[in-house]
Amino acid sequence: MYKVLIVDDEYMIKKSLHKLISETGSGFTVAGAAEDGREALELALQNPPDLIVTDISMPVMDGLELIRECRVRGLPCEIVILSGYGEFEYARQALQSEVADYLLKPIRPEQLDQVLRKIRGKLDAKARMASERSSWLWYCKTSGQRIADLIWDLNEKQIQIELAGIYVQCTEQAADPAQFKHLCYELLLFIGKELQKYTLLEPSGEDFNRFQEAFGQLEAWRLLEDGVSAHVRSVQAKRNHGAFHVIKQAVAYVEEHYMDEELSLQTIAGQMNMSLSYASQSFKDAVGVSFVQYLTRLRMEKAKELLHNSSCKTYEAAQAVGYSDYPHFTRTFKKHFGYSPREYRKRIGVE
Repeated sequence: MYKVLIVDDEYMIKKSLHKLISETGSGFTVAGAAEDGREALELALQNPPDLIVTDISMPVMDGLELIRECRVRGLPCEIVILSGYGEFEYARQALQSEVADYLLKPIRPEQLDQVLRKIRGKLDAKARMASERSSWLWYCKTSGQRIADLIWDLNEKQIQIELAGIYVQCTEQAADPAQFKHLCYELLLFIGKELQKYTLLEPSGEDFNRFQEAFGQLEAWRLLEDGVSAHVRSVQAKRNHGAFHVIKQAVAYVEEHYMDEELSLQTIAGQMNMSLSYASQSFKDAVGVSFVQYLTRLRMEKAKELLHNSSCKTYEAAQAVGYSDYPHFTRTFKKHFGYSPREYRKRIGVE
């Protein structure tokens, strides 16, 4: 049911509208009523309605002021105005403020029913569009994660396979070329955001105008492919590709042995048959941060997971991630997250 807010300084009109709206069966329910525009605005900000039905001429704040305030504050509700025969100029100004419709007093049930059904159609269409957009954004996010992982691994063959599947999905999803261009833009934007999580690439914005001005779907798709290729080249340029696969093994070793307090870059260098200085530089080139930063970040994230378990003491979490010195663990945790382990538990309601 869509929520309606009735605004009128006349009690009988509010009562009549409440009864008529409740009896139309057009999918609306009265969620509140107000005497004037100021009271209506406060109610609308507290509990945004889907539709406001407002009189034009009221004390304190009239209908026109209410409409302007709703638009300035970004309230997405539809608005219907009530007007009398002598209020044509007011009604004309209101209609210029993008109101959905108007009702002439005295209100006839068939007129109200017609207006409500028209607005119900608009609200249903908005809801469908929001649902479709939400589904597409989720698809972009998950697809962006997959493509970003493949770019990170420099797996260009699999990237092409993934893009081929995404092209089919974009073609099926888009209702027209303009929407197709938007989908391509949003997908490339998500890929860039996911790559930033590796801390390897500098943040880069995508120019939506380039996609808007693209000549047809194929050119928009080429822009997407070019953007992906640029990311691949950027990854290749920022690290030593020859050492990358060795460092991947080193990262796997760290993730398996992070709880070992004695774990160090020296250990990793020995495991990988590298000199200490070469291991240090190669690790930073491939991962984007130093070995110590990576290990600390990993341990802190693992500790955070353990702190969600109320049966796990904070000192036990410290020991489980390689810190026998509890004060050092606490200082490191606070420096990393901005709050202590105990404060974090209070935030999540464990303590």
